[in-house]
Amino acid sequence: MSSERTTRLSYEESYTLLQRLHYVGAGAEGVIPPIPGHRPQCEDEELLGIRFFRTWVGVGESNLDNLTLARTFFGRSEIGPVSFKNTDLSESSLCWNDFNEVNFTDADLSGCDLRASIFSEVDFVRTNLRNADLRRSSFEACDFTDADMRGAKLTREQGKQFPLADQQRNVIDWQESDGDEPPGG
Repeated sequence: MSSERTTRLSYEESYTLLQRLHYVGAGAEGVIPPIPGHRPQCEDEELLGIRFFRTWVGVGESNLDNLTLARTFFGRSEIGPVSFKNTDLSESSLCWNDFNEVNFTDADLSGCDLRASIFSEVDFVRTNLRNADLRRSSFEACDFTDADMRGAKLTREQGKQFPLADQQRNVIDWQESDGDEPPGG
């Protein structure tokens, strides 16, 4: 664990920050949508929580560090350059996106669906990727130093794309196939 971590903002404080940065609409005054009860999908009938769809998420010199954004939906978007250091994105859907120069150092991506995305120059340093699905994604110049890969789904072919420590390789849930495409393709 990093000694530099700070406390994360609550979900409500995180949502308010995203409003100030014009990433989410204002909606009814003071109304913050509830976090969905499951990992969000593009075909969800009821749109709850935070959603980034067909948009750009990048804040240049600012960052989105230390936020609580569990079960957020990212789809068909360009993400980066941006930092999500120590941000809780657990059980989020991050499919069909381009991630460029994104910093997920110390972030929580446990239980996330990261399939069918492109990751270029992304830092996953000490990131919690437990039980995340990374199949059908590509990784170029990404750093997985000390990332928690327990139960993460990768194909053996993907495992050749980037260096991982033996300790990480031993806990990955290696898959023989890419599996089904995620919804929204």
